[in-house]
Amino acid sequence: MILLIVLFLSLLSSCDPEIPSNNHTLNVVSYNVQNLFDTNIDGTEYKEYQDSEVWNQGAYRMRLKTLSKIIMDSALKYPDILVLQEIENSTVVYDLLFHHLAKKGYCWYAVAKSENHATGVAVISRHPITDSVVHAAQEGRPALEATVATKGGEVVIFALHAKSQIGEFCETEALRIMLARAIGQASLCQTGKLILLCGDFNEDPDAVWNADGQQTALVDITHPASSSFVLEGSLAVSGNTDRIGSSVWYSPYLDKSFELSLPGSGYWNGLWHRYDQILGNGYMFDGIGWEYQSFGVCSPVSCLKSDGTPNGWDLGLKNGVSDHLPVLLTLTRR
Repeated sequence: MILLIVLFLSLLSSCDPEIPSNNHTLNVVSYNVQNLFDTNIDGTEYKEYQDSEVWNQGAYRMRLKTLSKIIMDSALKYPDILVLQEIENSTVVYDLLFHHLAKKGYCWYAVAKSENHATGVAVISRHPITDSVVHAAQEGRPALEATVATKGGEVVIFALHAKSQIGEFCETEALRIMLARAIGQASLCQTGKLILLCGDFNEDPDAVWNADGQQTALVDITHPASSSFVLEGSLAVSGNTDRIGSSVWYSPYLDKSFELSLPGSGYWNGLWHRYDQILGNGYMFDGIGWEYQSFGVCSPVSCLKSDGTPNGWDLGLKNGVSDHLPVLLTLTRR
């Protein structure tokens, strides 16, 4: 697959941080913002966004303003690192920063998108992004790797948006496994560093238990077939901090001591799902540098409908926010 690699490491000239950084706390947010397109017609947009009578500058600017307000909502704790999914391109990220967030200290960003997909992923940071790489699976969507330099040491972010569940399970799961394999292999090159896998996995962390014996991209290590599935490319996950290592990722959702304020981060067909995740390796628990403190689903009032489910974006009515809720991981430094 040919990749259109769009990478930017940019220090915006308009940056003048109004919010000072806390050298003892690092907040990382992952958020699927649901189809955030600009108004330029590139040909890869969804058809409804190619109609200027439906999608125009006014609606686009409104969405950017809404998103900036959510990012700055106190529920998200003014994130140091922001990982976004379903943004069209670098123009969208630049507009979001230049018009709204640069003055809050968000000066650095990196964007990646494959040429045959409508949307991509982005990493936005208040700390310098010193390196970025795109990892392509054999098919499907790429993953963006970005190294962020903080006072507590380097943090390696993998931003991803896995294939959706739309379609036959065996076909869509194969694409999610390919992406998991690419990320797993790439992470092995970052030895000795704290690594966070952030994004919309389009899969619950306990999916393997409901797959009738079939392989899934995320595999709970307590599953009988976990070892063989990991050898075939799956990512091993656990909620037991004693089991976390360089190739076993901590999933707060699987931690028996973890209490979730909401049943999940997305609600479809009458069911809550925990697709939006931030997984970390063993360096979150080694007693050095950044250490795990908390994880949760954020629920600003504007992000919820009256029934407590996500207030999804409605293009026809020009209202709503996203059918996903942002998730927040907080690290602390001793």
